[in-house]
Amino acid sequence: MILWTSLPLEYVLEGFNNNTYAAYEASEVAGIPVLLEKIETGQRRVVRINSTDPTHFLRKDVYPGLVTT
Repeated sequence: MILWTSLPLEYVLEGFNNNTYAAYEASEVAGIPVLLEKIETGQRRVVRINSTDPTHFLRKDVYPGLVTT
């Protein structure tokens, strides 16, 4: 990739090595396999439903964005 900019290289690459990644965890919520993200409050948020059963995606009690304890 070529980046054309008038900025100095130090400004463009500032903070490049200081990446932080979200803490993900595979678990189950209400018997449905999900991918959870740990958030600052100590709770976990559903990021993805990891299921091949189409009825799991239609349930109203488990959905991406749901915050669990």
